Amino acid sequence: MTHLAIRVARLQNAIVRELNDSHIFVRQALPLLEQARGSYASSPHKKDRRYYVPSVARSKFARRKDRELREIYDRFTSTRLYEAFLITAIGEFEAFLGRVLKEILVEYPQKLSIAVPGIPPYRQLPLEVLIKASTRDEALAGAVSEQLRAVFFASPKAYLDYVSKVAGVQVSDVAFADYLELKATRDLLVHNSRQVNEIYLEKAGAKARGQLGDAIPVDSAYFDAALATMKRLSGIVKRDVEKAFPRNRGAAQQGVEADER
Repeated sequence: MTHLAIRVARLQNAIVRELNDSHIFVRQALPLLEQARGSYASSPHKKDRRYYVPSVARSKFARRKDRELREIYDRFTSTRLYEAFLITAIGEFEAFLGRVLKEILVEYPQKLSIAVPGIPPYRQLPLEVLIKASTRDEALAGAVSEQLRAVFFASPKAYLDYVSKVAGVQVSDVAFADYLELKATRDLLVHNSRQVNEIYLEKAGAKARGQLGDAIPVDSAYFDAALATMKRLSGIVKRDVEKAFPRNRGAAQQGVEADER
């Protein structure tokens, strides 16, 4: 079986690639969107055009003037595109953390007894999970899935503390505080129409980027910084897992070969 540190390194390589792919796509798409925006900005056409829009019952069409199309492009190229990709990137990063925890908990099931404030230890396997399991490994996989579901329902600070305890990750780097602000921003985008609220201010702490009632800004610079932060965090996770679960010489060589592929 491949060493745990190597498996985590591969997961880290994958999340970095995903985050980089998002950045490459956005940068490649923006000139095309700007070009389309320019064509609408200079269009002399004054009447509505019809655009297909989805509908449950039957095909429908929305009407927009070219001036309104230019406004749509303005909105998406300045902020909405970055918001959408930020939300996706944070989801991918959380999935990376979940995969790392799963690798560790499956190999070291005794760590299911670990608790941090906001996340209790795993104590009892639900009967339905036990009934469905035909082997010990399947029962363990069910227990790990149940625990991870609870972990990521907790606050970001709690699940980062849990990652620290389970994986041996040091969370003192400033990038972890930056990530808490990223998650708080994501929650505003999804749940509060981009408006800063008390929950955001509490979660973001000293990293808060606005006052109560402000619209939270998400632009090109913030998007780039967010991706860089998550890439840095993934590297810290990889580094600290390597320290906590060191490879032997043969495994280290195997990891180098895997990385080169």
